[in-house]
Amino acid sequence: MRFRYEAVERMPKPLMPGVVYHSEEFEIGALLCACGCGHRVSLLVPDSHQVTEQDGMATVRPSIAVCDAPCNSHYVITAGEVEWLRAFDPAISKAVMREQIARHAQRDPKRLSFLQRMLAALGRAWTWLTSFGPPR
Repeated sequence: MRFRYEAVERMPKPLMPGVVYHSEEFEIGALLCACGCGHRVSLLVPDSHQVTEQDGMATVRPSIAVCDAPCNSHYVITAGEVEWLRAFDPAISKAVMREQIARHAQRDPKRLSFLQRMLAALGRAWTWLTSFGPPR
């Protein structure tokens, strides 16, 4: 299977086989697994992967390890061509998934902190507004 590159604003709901979709604005990519199992692979660009285009064909670096599907596929895409790599063993797959989750959790505290401050402020405002009692 060869993978062509398609720049998109938003990821389409149904993905087509043989296409690496890339949204520069939202820094994400997506494709269907190269093995043909139909698993949707999401790529965080530039956090975990780089997606580039040359002559309409996709290149994805580093390798794509499908650790969250039964196929356990592992491959790289270079100028549209798939190069198959040895699948990760279950222990390595779990470690890769934990590392990705930890990396994303580290990026989110600022967003979470902002939301927590906003919710606290809204709670204080509500308490203040309701402290006046019902209108007479």
